[in-house]
Amino acid sequence: MYREFETKTSYKYLKEVIGSLNEPICILGGWAVFFHVNKAFEKVQGRPYLGSRDIDLGFSMGKDMAKSALSQSIKTLTEKLGFKPLSFRLVKEIHTETEEEIKGKAVPAHFIFPMYMDLIVDTIPKDFRKVFGFSPIDEPLLKVVFEKKKYEIVKEFGRKLLLPKPELLLAMKANSLPGRDKEHKRTKDICDIFALVWYSGIILEEINFMKYISQSNLNKILKSISDDDFEKAALQVGHSKDELKRVFSRICESQ
Repeated sequence: MYREFETKTSYKYLKEVIGSLNEPICILGGWAVFFHVNKAFEKVQGRPYLGSRDIDLGFSMGKDMAKSALSQSIKTLTEKLGFKPLSFRLVKEIHTETEEEIKGKAVPAHFIFPMYMDLIVDTIPKDFRKVFGFSPIDEPLLKVVFEKKKYEIVKEFGRKLLLPKPELLLAMKANSLPGRDKEHKRTKDICDIFALVWYSGIILEEINFMKYISQSNLNKILKSISDDDFEKAALQVGHSKDELKRVFSRICESQ
């Protein structure tokens, strides 16, 4: 799925990012899943859980955008850590052989690993593009995370991280899965959904999923996943294809 170089590089810069931003830092996506499930996964499997290739950060947008955590973070990430703006995300190009950041020189495309960082907001204020110069990704469930305090504070790399509760991450992953068109992202989403149910400690039957996911998306989940998708994900998480199918059936029937 992802090459070890890619996840190792992402983890290296994740540590650097966490060490540079103001606490608590809201982590989303694959690395948030990793921090929720890795201890239990490693205890059972004898190896770390799957790393992520990208870094996803979450932000709550207040009224004063110019002084927001997002604004301060962008300044730190670009001016101090050398990430470059690219549409709605930031990127840092890494040489796949030297494993060093590529700076101001021409390098063949096959030697470039573009490590992306997505800056995700709970809402998009009216003049966002005027202030920041780009249109962001928004995740409506982040509003629930921040306003309803549906998060856990954990410490990693000596810093406080804000992780959405497993059921919120599960809903975010489930909402995005039917629309995934890239195979590696579909496989990773399937792995993450399974891992959150199996290893995070949540009790699926006690979660009112309908708070967080539309009925139409819930109905689309199983239909969107092929037998081959389950097979590929099963190999990654070290469980049988049938176990994955049972978990996804439970998710869709948990209402």
